[in-house]
Amino acid sequence: MNRSQKIRSLAEGGLLLALAVILSIVTIFKMPFGGAVTLFSMLPIAIYAYRYRLPQALIVSVLFGIIQLVIGLENFSYVHGIGSYIMVAVFDYILAFGVLGFSGMFKKAKKTTAIICAGVLILVTVIVFTLSLLSSGDTDMIAELKSRWWLVAAEAGITILLTVLALVFQKKATAASITIASGIAVTGVLRFVCHFISGVTVWSEYAADKTAVMYSLYYNLSYLLPEIILSIMMAAILSNLLNFDAETMDVIWKDDSKVKKLWDDDEE
Repeated sequence: MNRSQKIRSLAEGGLLLALAVILSIVTIFKMPFGGAVTLFSMLPIAIYAYRYRLPQALIVSVLFGIIQLVIGLENFSYVHGIGSYIMVAVFDYILAFGVLGFSGMFKKAKKTTAIICAGVLILVTVIVFTLSLLSSGDTDMIAELKSRWWLVAAEAGITILLTVLALVFQKKATAASITIASGIAVTGVLRFVCHFISGVTVWSEYAADKTAVMYSLYYNLSYLLPEIILSIMMAAILSNLLNFDAETMDVIWKDDSKVKKLWDDDEE
């Protein structure tokens, strides 16, 4: 990366991070103990991750998590003990938002490859996640999961269905929209896993008549699923208006050969 690219990376990182923070404050609805459906706040980080490399993207995404931690300091009043504070800080903020830095994982992949890889990664995550819960030794949790086996089947079925639909209609979408949307889908699932771990270990006291697993599952899916879907939809819209591969994102997507690519003069 040359000097001009480094300056551009810093400038865009700061601007997109600021935009993500502003959008995170604009909430569509908010959960009582943290978590909300926001106005596409995941998208600016995903765009930055697509345009730049993993180290820069991780720095921006972790900073986003730290800022979210500061904004959500009031949520720490609902838990007690240094261990709980650390768990919330790490799994609800730093890791949960830090994984967004991986949103650009498919930027060098073809559309078909990105879709299939995203579908497989999400499906594997669901299976491993479920198996890890079943092997935990918690008899109440295992019984609850077995009684609600249809949830896991539905998650797997929806993942396969969406993957197939994306493959069928991929020709109508730009390469950037597919790769960014696939990255958001995968990192959104990883973010859910982080919040779920925190929900089971720290927030279980608010489960009431539900088991900790079901409480954390329902609580986190209720806001993260709409958040992921909205971010993917906006990514598809913006990628048809802006060229995320160009040096400046204000270029309307027309003839790709007429715009200067972001990495044209990168000799690495």
